[in-house]
Amino acid sequence: MMAIHPAAVVHPAAVLGDGCEIAPFCVVEEGARIGAGCLLEPHVRICRHVVVGIGSRIGQGAVVGGLAQVREPGEPGGCVLADGVRVGEYATIHRAAQPTGTTRVGCEAMILAYAHVAHDCTIGNGATLANGVQLGGHVEVGEFAFLGGGAHVHQHTRVGEFAFVAGCLRLDRDLAPWSRGMGEPPRWAGLNRTALRRTPGAPDPMSAESALRILFRGGLRLSQALEKLAACDDPASRKLYEFAKGGNRGLLRPSA
Repeated sequence: MMAIHPAAVVHPAAVLGDGCEIAPFCVVEEGARIGAGCLLEPHVRICRHVVVGIGSRIGQGAVVGGLAQVREPGEPGGCVLADGVRVGEYATIHRAAQPTGTTRVGCEAMILAYAHVAHDCTIGNGATLANGVQLGGHVEVGEFAFLGGGAHVHQHTRVGEFAFVAGCLRLDRDLAPWSRGMGEPPRWAGLNRTALRRTPGAPDPMSAESALRILFRGGLRLSQALEKLAACDDPASRKLYEFAKGGNRGLLRPSA
């Protein structure tokens, strides 16, 4: 059974799972797919061909699947929210800018009030975007990363898994996994030990810290640090190596 308020507008070609609740003044457009047990609070808009996973909750006034904010928008791509996602009040999540692309939000991720996820972003499982976070296009946020309120992330920037971005930080370089980004100007500020200690299944803090020391505290050039990480056989070093050799924004580094 579904509970659709008479004041909601649901297109006949939308697909709703069992147990969905659609509050007054919501709009669910053609081709949208809403998983079982989802709750749409008043004034939510789910745009064309968006997929929302099982048990997700979309807060009042949020828009999921709006068009990419680019100069010459063409046929848009996809927008997929996995199971158990929470979207806060008046947050916005845009579809990919090209038909072959997809904006993705992972399981149990939280995108809180007034946050913005631009086109072609990827948000990992369990990640949190606090109130007012603003992501440019093609940003990647790793699993269980936490972005503090009001943080701004430049397009094509990556935030590694279990990383912490301080509130109101303007992040324009990649933040390595398990790291903290803090300060003005922004700087790499060491291991995010709290997240690794509190999250079940997180990497071992000592291994993560050892790998990060090679990259940032060993007095090595990036190429030398990558060679040293590549020679290590522990999972943390391999993961950090793969992250550090990718991307095109450069790494957020410690202050001089």
